[in-house]
Amino acid sequence: MGLAIPPGTPTNPCEVPGSDYCVEYVGEAQLSITTDGHCQEVSWVASGATELKDCVILKGHWYGGGEQFTQPWPIEQKPRPETAYVTADMLQRSNQWYGGVTEAYWISSQGLAVYVSNLFYVIVSTHSIADFAKLKVPDEVPLFLSLVDADADGVADEMCFSARHEVPFADRDSALILRYSVCSADDVRQVHEATLPKFYSFPSGIPDEKMMRDTVWTTWAEYKTEINDSRVLALAYNVIEKGYPYSQIEIDDNWETCYGNAEFNTDRFSDAKAMVDELHALGFRVTLWIHPFINDDCEAFAYADARGYFVKAADGVTQLTSWWQGNSAGIVDFTNTEAVSWWTGRLRDIQATTGMDGFKFDAGETSWLPDVFTLNAPVEKWPNVYTTSYVDVVSSFGGLTEVRSGRHNQAAPIFFRMLDKNSNFQNLNGLKTLIPTLLHFGILGYPYVLPDMIGGNAYGGQPSDELFVRWTQANSLMPVLQFSLLPWRFGSIAAQEATVSGAPINRPTWWLCPLDEACLIADQQYLLGDDIVVAPITEEGATEKEVVLPPGDWVANVDGATYTGPATVLFTGVTLDKFVYLTRA
Repeated sequence: MGLAIPPGTPTNPCEVPGSDYCVEYVGEAQLSITTDGHCQEVSWVASGATELKDCVILKGHWYGGGEQFTQPWPIEQKPRPETAYVTADMLQRSNQWYGGVTEAYWISSQGLAVYVSNLFYVIVSTHSIADFAKLKVPDEVPLFLSLVDADADGVADEMCFSARHEVPFADRDSALILRYSVCSADDVRQVHEATLPKFYSFPSGIPDEKMMRDTVWTTWAEYKTEINDSRVLALAYNVIEKGYPYSQIEIDDNWETCYGNAEFNTDRFSDAKAMVDELHALGFRVTLWIHPFINDDCEAFAYADARGYFVKAADGVTQLTSWWQGNSAGIVDFTNTEAVSWWTGRLRDIQATTGMDGFKFDAGETSWLPDVFTLNAPVEKWPNVYTTSYVDVVSSFGGLTEVRSGRHNQAAPIFFRMLDKNSNFQNLNGLKTLIPTLLHFGILGYPYVLPDMIGGNAYGGQPSDELFVRWTQANSLMPVLQFSLLPWRFGSIAAQEATVSGAPINRPTWWLCPLDEACLIADQQYLLGDDIVVAPITEEGATEKEVVLPPGDWVANVDGATYTGPATVLFTGVTLDKFVYLTRA
């Protein structure tokens, strides 16, 4: 502890009401430790130090934290360099940034949980630093995170928390803090069930159940930006002709006259209402791709800029950003209530005039903010409050809503989508990251996971037949199936429980065997509730699958035999027309 405090710094005892321990490092910082139920709260407050740093030894196996490009499970398998711990588009800097669904919450097989925390107050006695009297501590620690491989064996040994007032965290007037809780219980499941509700809310309801029963179809991976009304309708008719189930069709990128205008391009969509009406008549709901940007060559830009709706610098001047469909754009400030009213009003106008049922909301991560920014929220909340506010706003559009970012948004009864997957078998954001990402979202309190598009996004070309089929099998018992690539080319109890107990719909194997080493590291299988073990093949060319079984008797779908766990069972002859799952006997 106190790794940034100079060695030999003089110390004095101090007092913080309710604390068990308090020491002042003269001229540098104060440390206090307070017991709160099954947790110990560690609080550093700087008096002269410009950095506060502690490291947690990664004994056992660890889970949680940020969405990752390679999504290791458990996370110590992938050491990470230090980075600002904020929501980001990890596809832009895959070795540095975390993804959009990122929380400062981790759990371990040793029965420990760590949460880097938010608002609190500290009152210190006159025995401590005078400036600390009745100090209000910032809402969010300006956290820089690293997973350190101290012995160079390719496995992280320490998780280090550093607090600094550096970009992208604002230079705050309040004191620098590092505050976190270390909680304990008998095993990983017990500590998770005791700790998650202490710091996070459960979902306030269940999102659209038809999306979980039937298939979502989208234009993106198949057509990219080459979309129009004819292609959308042809996709719908093809789905029906081939006999596939469907809940809705999502119209993705390039429907607007200009990115951010929120008006249909009539050259591509001559009569959007007529198209939506026809889709409704076929039994499809229809959703539309939305983003928070307005390119500066769009008509809507001048209107929004004149009214201060974009993220601005302290002097009130709009600051431009760039994104994947624009080199110069404003980004709407979702902490500005007037901007929110205008922006959401445009979407409700689209619904009123076209009959659109809902929306897919893209981006929302803090990495899209301009280099210089202010937000209409306390400075102590910057920058992650942008993501929280964005998701809070868009969740008002109901249960068909999907987002790809989240920060303290667990209460929203919407779908949280994995960031775009690549069409490969590997753990380079490919099929091997699908199950670990699913489990990661669930552990962070986001049970309603949209696993993005089956087969990946085809950014480097179409997936092979084998990859597409194995991806479909892996996805089949996750909350939502979403197709875009055309499958004919290639040869609610758990949901309700999530709102009450916070248990994920799709659970890690260790949920039923939290002390078993094989269960703790099983990263290519998952549970559906407590009674189904799902074990798809995710290795290219493989026809064998090794399955880790929790305690109990399990009946395999592939051979009808009953197997007793805990055990590891090898299934052979799992050809492309098969995948393995087992149900509790």
